[in-house]
Amino acid sequence: MKNERKNKHMTLQDRIEIQECLSKGKTFKSIAKRIGKSTTTVSREVKGHLQAHTNSFVKTDETCPKLLKAPFVCNGCEKRSRSSCQFKRQVYIAKKAQTDYEELLSEARSGIPLNKESFYETEKIISTAVKNGQHVYHAIKAKRI
Repeated sequence: MKNERKNKHMTLQDRIEIQECLSKGKTFKSIAKRIGKSTTTVSREVKGHLQAHTNSFVKTDETCPKLLKAPFVCNGCEKRSRSSCQFKRQVYIAKKAQTDYEELLSEARSGIPLNKESFYETEKIISTAVKNGQHVYHAIKAKRI
């Protein structure tokens, strides 16, 4: 069992551990304890990276009642790979969650592509709107900046 790690990003190994534990029917609390994260962190990770999973057994658009409560995925469901479940399925896949996370990090660090001319044009639009008593958000939306 790992010690509680504050302010650390989740690793691929953490995500693999979550996926394996979900497949074994473990609770968010026990998974969190195992990887040294909070229960809320594990819950948000799973909810934020649900993947739709369909196969030929799916016969309805209805949501399985089991997906409305924790753990919100079919990973540990005994009916997951059987024809007896006709509902749409959703699963947590560690490698896909890690890829999504890495893409998000990359996008967050890429910045806004502005040249000097467009920067000053944008600044003029926003400052004029604020001087006229308009909220910054409305100025941005009105001018589609």
